[in-house]
Amino acid sequence: MRRAWTGTATAALIMMTVTGCGGAVDDAEEQLSEHFLDPLTDAGITQVVESTCRFGTDVDDVWHLQTAIRLQAPKQEVADVLARSDVFVEPDREPRPVWQDGIQPGGGGGWSWPGEGEYGWHGDISAAGEETLLRVVFNNAEHDGLEGSIGWAELCPGTTPGEGVAG
Repeated sequence: MRRAWTGTATAALIMMTVTGCGGAVDDAEEQLSEHFLDPLTDAGITQVVESTCRFGTDVDDVWHLQTAIRLQAPKQEVADVLARSDVFVEPDREPRPVWQDGIQPGGGGGWSWPGEGEYGWHGDISAAGEETLLRVVFNNAEHDGLEGSIGWAELCPGTTPGEGVAG
């Protein structure tokens, strides 16, 4: 039994080392479009990106990406569109937490298996007058595909290089 557990743990560690903790920056951008922005566009909701930045990690470390997007639609309409796609929308809290379905944030105390916890975009939607503000974060983005990415090189306001990021 002990040998089987050791082999399973070793395989899991190798998989995590090879695949990384969260995915590449370009994969994160693709997930943001596929799971959040495309369904909103398909529903005719206009989007204005207010900010894209990374939390204050060292440029050589994994990045924690953050974006704020103003949506020209009421919050309930946005929530309904996202809920019909593969985004989970928490209905009873304000601001309303959102995350890719099956990827609830905070799993495993800072790490988790693929499909759980820190993998994918998560954040919230809140009313902004007659519009809605979507704020989401992607943790542990690796630098693969960085050449084609836009805006993430900027540090988020109020952070400095080398600061840790709270999960």
